[in-house]
Amino acid sequence: MHILVADDDTGSRELLTELLRHSGHSVTAVVDGREALAALTKDTFEIVLMDEEMPGMNGLEATRAILQGTAPGQKRPIIVGISGNSTHEDEQRCLAAGMDAFFAKPIRAAELFSLLAALARRQESSASEQADSATADSPPENLADTLRRATGGNEKIARSLVKTFLADTPKKLSLLRRAVSEKDAEILATVAHSLKGSLALIGAQKAAGTARNLQAMGRLGNLSGAAAEFRVLESEFKELGRELLALHAKPKPASKRAPARSSKTKPKRRRSRSRTRGKR
Repeated sequence: MHILVADDDTGSRELLTELLRHSGHSVTAVVDGREALAALTKDTFEIVLMDEEMPGMNGLEATRAILQGTAPGQKRPIIVGISGNSTHEDEQRCLAAGMDAFFAKPIRAAELFSLLAALARRQESSASEQADSATADSPPENLADTLRRATGGNEKIARSLVKTFLADTPKKLSLLRRAVSEKDAEILATVAHSLKGSLALIGAQKAAGTARNLQAMGRLGNLSGAAAEFRVLESEFKELGRELLALHAKPKPASKRAPARSSKTKPKRRRSRSRTRGKR
């Protein structure tokens, strides 16, 4: 299938793209709602994976624009809402905006492919029929299990995901530190939401909970305990970084030495092909 992925989170966007391409789908990835609308004017997609919260134009606004721009009887892509806020209210908000299904982060390969298979089977059914939502299981017990489930056991994708996470997270922590210092509730809520999704994707549920607390503080405009909560998050990320580096440390290949030639072994003499023919 030809699939459009719209997600502002680098890790989630990369994971979705790699998983879908690895399974044989054609994928175009964009970072917000406006880019998603632009992509839809240039190409035809069967499915759009639309993040709920994105800067500029979010997934709900983009979905409404897609529906408004679709003429009666005209075929449109199936729109799947994806969100790090896995509450019933978030699901209902996505469906009310016109999305056909809802997929809660963190992303897990098996559940994603199950949902896509269900959507493919129902692609010709009525647009008013609601697709089954993909439900998230209880979080795995450790990072290795989470990464294995998220990537379908693909070690290459897992390494890429960890590399992206370790590169992007310090930038988000820096933005959070500034937001706490400047008491910027809006930036705090936005960045904490993005970081929460990245942490949940990796499997760091404890740190994701801390980011969720910061997001709630930002949304409520009450930053009285934000500084202390941020220090906890920094500490959790340091520990998480050590775990991820240890988990994906590349083993050093064993050195292979060529067997030493014995001094007693004499080189074989080359046999001469010429022969002297004489009379008997």
